[in-house]
Amino acid sequence: MKNMIVKILLLISCSAMFMGVYYSDFNIVSDADNVVLSWHTTLENNLKETSIERKVVNGVYTSIAVIAAKGDNSSYTYVDENAFKIEDGVYKYQLKFIDNDGTISFSSEQTVTHLTSVTKKTWGSIKALFR
Repeated sequence: MKNMIVKILLLISCSAMFMGVYYSDFNIVSDADNVVLSWHTTLENNLKETSIERKVVNGVYTSIAVIAAKGDNSSYTYVDENAFKIEDGVYKYQLKFIDNDGTISFSSEQTVTHLTSVTKKTWGSIKALFR
């Protein structure tokens, strides 16, 4: 029993609670030409979905993806394949938690430096012309 209480306290101290969501391990890494985001939830009380938001350092956040809630004790991964359009390669990300009743809360902000190849930047610019 004592061991279980220690584990619960450790879990709470390593997690952040926003509204009805306990999340932890919000990590972002630059991996080749993509940025990979991952996080884990231990509790998803009334959570409908999570919006992944990105911005450049002095920009405003825009939603780049929406992921439906899976339920308590879930792991999530999202690969941002469109993080290549700026010169300095510094992006900020946050998670926007949206409850079933419309209540919104946000994760902490995470920063990543992402440098991509010239080929990827050029190809991305060409693709953007045809959207």
